[in-house]
Formats: sequence, structure tokens, C-alpha cells
Amino acid sequence: MGAAWLLVALAASPLDGARSAYQSGELTQARTELESLLYPLKLEGESLEAEGHLLLAATYHAQEENARAEDEVVRAFAVREDLGVDPLLYPPDFLAFVGRARTQHQSRIAELRAERRPRLVPPPAPLVEPVSKDAEVPTLSRAWYLAPLGIGHFKQGRSRMGTVMAVTQGVGLAVAGASLGASLSMRGADGRYSASDAGTARTLNVTYLVGAYVFAAAYAYGVLDGMVLAPEPPARSGP
Repeated sequence: MGAAWLLVALAASPLDGARSAYQSGELTQARTELESLLYPLKLEGESLEAEGHLLLAATYHAQEENARAEDEVVRAFAVREDLGVDPLLYPPDFLAFVGRARTQHQSRIAELRAERRPRLVPPPAPLVEPVSKDAEVPTLSRAWYLAPLGIGHFKQGRSRMGTVMAVTQGVGLAVAGASLGASLSMRGADGRYSASDAGTARTLNVTYLVGAYVFAAAYAYGVLDGMVLAPEPPARSGP
């Protein structure tokens, strides 16, 4: 017999008193008990919380406080989207009221549900520690200025000077390469130029030297500019 009473006690719900008061028409008592259980919240679990809000909404509705009743319906479905409304407990006019309120306040229900989500589901821990905004990223090495075609200037964020170096060195290298290739192709099997090609070959050799000098001079200036003339770049802040 003692075990049976224990099972009954365990199965009892904290809403049983308020539910019984509502069914017997003692609305003031039901309202007082429900408000004390919900504000502040003393019910454990979403099912009890949602059922408490719905029962309080029915109590407000029976007392003709429709604005408060609508608010409690919204809060009930914000807690449990699949909350069922018992037709054996609630009268038909309240069932229709719940249907209208749920339809009219769908956006509000979604907002309240979104506000509850961080509290119910803790955010996942980051896999990688975020970089502080105040953290400093080391500056790039000046050794990048030894690379041709303005690569070092682009790496250091000096795109204008990098473009000048790339164009100047690129043109000089292209002219030197084309002139040398054409000059070599004009040589005979004995490694000499024919009398008719001698003038053209001399011109190509000159343009080869000019292109090579242009490339060399631009490269040397790029290294000097980056390694000596340019100021030390400040340390970059992290993102």
C-alpha cells in the first residue's frame, strides 16, 4: 500500500492543483497558483512550462482578459511548437481562440523561440582560438625585395612601385630575350653571320644589350629602393 502511494506521489504534477481549480471554476485560485509557478519559472521541463502557459491563458480567457490570454498562448507555443490542446480540458471557444492567436502571432512565436535557443542550447566551443584584434602580425622580410619584377613591392603593399618595377624589368627582359634569340638564329653552321645579315645582327646585339641593361638597372634600383630607401613598414594588426 505504501508503494502505491509513493507511485501516485511521483506521478503527481505541480500543475494538478491549478488544473483542478480551473476545472471546478475557481479561476482566482488557478490564476494565483499558475502565476506563482511561471513568474518566476519554477516548472522543470518544456512540457510542464508550455502546459502551464496554456492553462494560464485559458484562465485569463475565462476571466475575459483576452490580451493576457493571447500573450500566454504565444509563450506556450514558443516553448513547445508541437504543444497539444486537450479538447476534454478546454472548452470549444478557447480552442478556437488558441487557433486564431497561434495563426496571428506566428512571427512573435518564432522570435520568442529564437530568444530561448541560446539559453537551451549552449553555443559550440570554437575549434580554433580566435585571433585578437590587438595581436600583431610580424612584418614581411625585406628579403622579398631581392625577387625580380616588383614581387617584393607587391608583397609589402607598395603596388604602385611594384607595377613600375614589373613593367620596366619585364620590358627590358623581353627585349633582351627576343633580340638574343633572333641574333642567334641568324648565325650559320660555323657560328658566323653572313654578309647580308651582319648589319641586322649588330642591331639585334645592341638591342639585346640595351634590354639587358634596362632590366639590370631596374632590378638594382628595386633592390636599393626596398632594402635601403623604403621606410620600415609598421607591424600589421590582426583581423
